Amino acid sequence: MHGADWLANPLTSLALIAVSLVLLFIAISQKRKREIQKFSIVIRGFGHRIIKTSDTWLLVTGFLGLAALGAHFMAEYWLHLYDVTPIDRFTHGLSGMAITAIVLSFNLTNRRRVYYPASIGASWAAFILWEVYEWILVATVPDSHVEISPADTAIDLWIDTLGALSVCFIHDEFVHDEEEKAAERR
Repeated sequence: MHGADWLANPLTSLALIAVSLVLLFIAISQKRKREIQKFSIVIRGFGHRIIKTSDTWLLVTGFLGLAALGAHFMAEYWLHLYDVTPIDRFTHGLSGMAITAIVLSFNLTNRRRVYYPASIGASWAAFILWEVYEWILVATVPDSHVEISPADTAIDLWIDTLGALSVCFIHDEFVHDEEEKAAERR
């Protein structure tokens, strides 16, 4: 086994996934109750808004992050399913979604033309760092369980990209559509 004992405990993964589903339920319930999503969380620093997001978007982000961690821990530490498997692609997609959701919480710009490519680029950067880590691990630890191949890397990047893009659409649903409805009412 690689990793700490608590990672191999199935209750860890199941608890993370259960909490993530509760967060998703709360987020969807709040979205249905409200006509307008408020940007209720604003954090300022250095004279600028650093984070500008709604509480429901933070719940969606929490859902994606906890689901990604739970799925990864379950696949790798409990079920011992490693790279180059369908579950690896699933966890890559969730990870890309979670990283994009986190970046979308930051106040990068108000123009969507720049906002979404920047968040997808951050997901790509995290993916590349992870792949570099895996290449270094394979090169330095010969008996590691990590498997790498150029085709697998390309497929994983494609799935990360699709996950990141889908989160941009979900972000529109949870945040920007409500802003446009509010503007139409004025």
